[in-house]
Amino acid sequence: MIVLADNKFVKITLNKELFLVSVTWKAYAISLEDYQYAFSVALDFQESQEFPIYNFVSDLREQNVVPPHFRLWFQEIAIPRAVRQGLRRAAVVTDAGVFKRYYLNHVMNTTKKFGLPLKLFKAPESAYNWFKSCLEEDLANPEIVVLKS
Repeated sequence: MIVLADNKFVKITLNKELFLVSVTWKAYAISLEDYQYAFSVALDFQESQEFPIYNFVSDLREQNVVPPHFRLWFQEIAIPRAVRQGLRRAAVVTDAGVFKRYYLNHVMNTTKKFGLPLKLFKAPESAYNWFKSCLEEDLANPEIVVLKS
């Protein structure tokens, strides 16, 4: 994996083999700017690449409750932009407490509107396995651009 950004709140990585950007939260983002930073790094990277970023995973296990205005920004700005830029599927790694479930239910409603599959997993490895299984589908579809190394 290639590290795109790493600070006290979040680590953002690229997995080229899976056409995947991963956001792993280390702690609560203390400001909206910290929260937006993580997704902006991922989105800017997705937009600037000569190869596609089809997959995204966010590991929320160390993230605390997300305020509603953070979530609204994610739903109204980040998700539509990611889909416009070619995102095909997303996953969340979570321990799924009550407050995270509330947050995720809202996010899932938004991804459904865009036809973006979103799956929840308890471990990152399970999400990666799902992405691997989807890669075969991508390779078989002539409308999907997948660059071979």
